[in-house]
Amino acid sequence: AQLRPPALTALLLAIGVAVYSFGGFEAVQLHVQAEEATTPYRAHVNSMIGKYNITILNDDPLLYIIDDFLTERECSAIMESTGGLERSTGGLERSISSYRTSSTAWINTEAIANETSRSILAGVEEHIAELTALPVENQEHFQVLNYQVGQYYKLHNDYIPQHRYMPCGVRLATFFLYLNDVPEGGGTSFPAINMVVMPRRGRAAVWYSALPGSLEIDPRVDHEAMPVLQGEKWAANKWIHAGNFA
Repeated sequence: AQLRPPALTALLLAIGVAVYSFGGFEAVQLHVQAEEATTPYRAHVNSMIGKYNITILNDDPLLYIIDDFLTERECSAIMESTGGLERSTGGLERSISSYRTSSTAWINTEAIANETSRSILAGVEEHIAELTALPVENQEHFQVLNYQVGQYYKLHNDYIPQHRYMPCGVRLATFFLYLNDVPEGGGTSFPAINMVVMPRRGRAAVWYSALPGSLEIDPRVDHEAMPVLQGEKWAANKWIHAGNFA
């Protein structure tokens, strides 16, 4: 089901959408007035605080967590829908590197055979759309991650410059889901703002990869998955684009 939160209209009006052609591709670019850039997102997050267990960790760049965003059943449904894991890769080239040592599976919600699991994951996507005021259609598929002891993802940014020239546009936001408790290690570190988000089952962390006022990369949200020291870590990425990713 398509979800368009009430705040979405106001958000798009504040941002303004323009379409241009580059190198044969249709690309969507958002032109944001610098003085208004963070207002629609932060104002919408504030409006969600009464409904979700939100804690603002940093205002600029905006980083917040939502505890108990996922139920135990939802966490299990995501993990059980993977169908097998492969070595994680990076970038559009999907290259394997010692920079990232976890395992990954992609889940296309619409392609899940089990009707109950498909419904559960679709509901999670709708809640993500509600919280970010960006439509479900702008979300990539679930990228499920598993980190064993000693595994990590070194400092990086989720922004991919080549997306600027594609119909989906750049990744505006990362909605990161923690699917289990980790006895030790496995935090998500943001060195530029001196923040570490620790894994907790059902917790989500949200940050924005584009600088306020532009579609350029925001290096302040460079982050790393710190090594798991005990147990294992299950998590999932939901990357949200400026345009329709479908």
